[in-house]
Amino acid sequence: MIVPQSLTYAHRHLYYLSQPISGKETSLWIVFHGYGQLANYFLRKFAPFTSEDRLIVAPEGLNRQYLNGFSGRVGANWMTKHERSTAIENTNIYLNALMSELLARLPHLQVVHSLGFSQGAATMSRWICQTDISLDKVIFWGGAPAYDLEPDLLREQLQNCRVLVARGEADPFLETEQFREAQARMLEAGIPDLRTFTYPGGHELEPALLKQLFLM
Repeated sequence: MIVPQSLTYAHRHLYYLSQPISGKETSLWIVFHGYGQLANYFLRKFAPFTSEDRLIVAPEGLNRQYLNGFSGRVGANWMTKHERSTAIENTNIYLNALMSELLARLPHLQVVHSLGFSQGAATMSRWICQTDISLDKVIFWGGAPAYDLEPDLLREQLQNCRVLVARGEADPFLETEQFREAQARMLEAGIPDLRTFTYPGGHELEPALLKQLFLM
């Protein structure tokens, strides 16, 4: 008879910062990469927005895999269907520890923003729905809140921040039924300040719109 067991142990995991912390930062961005990406490469897309008073942090999915076969490029993901609930719990523990460490090192911090791309959008939404950190602006790019989140909880957590949705007009991932359902639940939540932006592209961060949303 096979009996599943679990244990808790200390675990070390990476995250990446846009620059060394000076203590002068007044704003913090946490950006969540998509499926199969690595945080350090994803963070490079935000290089134009770094400044002395703005810190950008990119956490990385706890699971890694070869993207093609058994060697070569490696990517990370936030979860799969295997041990799904445990993966969600572990990810939130990691993200909460990350934010606790950063907030302790940012004495002049005034605002916190967040962006989630693709699978990272769902991960971001799960984290938001269990954190007590107040967010000023949240961007869902090429993705939507996790389909299993309660609309009331989502609305409660997002009611005091600006929620921006970016959608590529040629993004095939946004045509799936699962995405449509997740998007409908976000609309059902009745988030007060929700705005949608489109761009003539696919499943990618479009630089011009990214700049507009990041700096608005």
